[in-house]
Amino acid sequence: MRAAQATVAALCLTITVVGGCADQSALVGTTGTQTTYLRPFADNASQTPRWMDIADNLYRTAFRGSYQYPAATAQLQYTTQQAPLQFAVSAPARALKPSFCYQMKLEGPSGEPWANSRTTNFENYQLGTNGRWWCDTCNAALDDAAVLQSGAHLGHLVKGYLYFDFVVAGQSGAAQQTSTVNSSYHVTWKASQRARGSSDGPVRTVTVVARKDGWAYDRTYRTTTVSLYGEREPGRPAPGTLALAPGLYEGVEFRLTEETFHATRPYGGNWRTVMVAPGLSFEVP
Repeated sequence: MRAAQATVAALCLTITVVGGCADQSALVGTTGTQTTYLRPFADNASQTPRWMDIADNLYRTAFRGSYQYPAATAQLQYTTQQAPLQFAVSAPARALKPSFCYQMKLEGPSGEPWANSRTTNFENYQLGTNGRWWCDTCNAALDDAAVLQSGAHLGHLVKGYLYFDFVVAGQSGAAQQTSTVNSSYHVTWKASQRARGSSDGPVRTVTVVARKDGWAYDRTYRTTTVSLYGEREPGRPAPGTLALAPGLYEGVEFRLTEETFHATRPYGGNWRTVMVAPGLSFEVP
């Protein structure tokens, strides 16, 4: 049964991605956990992959031709009933692209025709009204009015999704991070591209070391620092204040999407989703 929406509870995620070899992170002080693998995901052809790190250092030709996201390597562990809920991702070296930024998302169930109802489409409604909307039928992004008011997408396969944080893999392609689902972001920016607004997320500064290694790089690049932040999704709560409604969330998908920073250069990419953990169920008490 669905819990009432009279109160809200924070949903926390613990995402693990390390600069060296990843630990098999355990959720501390929790009961009722599930563990699954992040699986490679074949996004549609228009979502092209990015072949540069966050400093725009180009990966070597052989890497671009051979690299694939691995199956049964990166793990996701998550609590099934806890406030705040926790998710732990463990990715070993060379599982991810080196010095690379990924959006972390929760997406509602697919295949359920949109009925413009917060009860029929509970998960999609909560994630969409706190995050963003996507129509698989139209292959297009939608706003609140198009989904909730116009009626134009009734019966379409409309999904809500929430981009709540980003993670940056280290130079080995592994990473480790703890994140809380209390923010709603539109996209990730480099501070050198766009000045951070007062309502945007906090700035994170990353040191990028790219050396000729016979794997991802065929030359050594100058070590540099890159400052990143999430742009607040317009009309959504300020970063750090978002709270999903209590209830049972079923069929939710956790996604890693390559951040491309609005790239215009060749090999810059176009926000391709590359790894997923589908069919998750958990409760926000």
